Amino acid sequence: MQSSLLILLALVSITAACPGLFGMMGGGGGGCGCRPPPPPSPCGCGGRKKRSLPDKPTTMEFFGIAASDDDVMCNTPELKKIILENIQASAPDSSKAINGALEAKELIRFTVVCSENPFVFTIRADTAYCGAKKNGHTCNIFSM
Repeated sequence: MQSSLLILLALVSITAACPGLFGMMGGGGGGCGCRPPPPPSPCGCGGRKKRSLPDKPTTMEFFGIAASDDDVMCNTPELKKIILENIQASAPDSSKAINGALEAKELIRFTVVCSENPFVFTIRADTAYCGAKKNGHTCNIFSM
């Protein structure tokens, strides 16, 4: 008698803790644990959308910047003129003077580098650049 009373008490405790375990006590739940995930949308809406890509990848256009003579240090004669007119006695002074001349002509998307020591650089063929040497140092201008 006591064992059947203990079994009944355990069964009532489990049923109260997990309603719907035996299909009763309403609620329509499926026992203890997490709910199942909601069903997917029937129309396929609301999901992640891929970005569209062009049919062909775009190719970079060559702007036709090229040295007019055998000067491999310069492909823009206007920049060479600015460098030679503004080179000063020292590399820092030259850099400031050349940058000021570029700003005065509203050519502000350039980098100016002046140095007493030579350096190696690589630049794209469609980029305006120029380098010239005077007063013991070299100045280079690169478009950005």
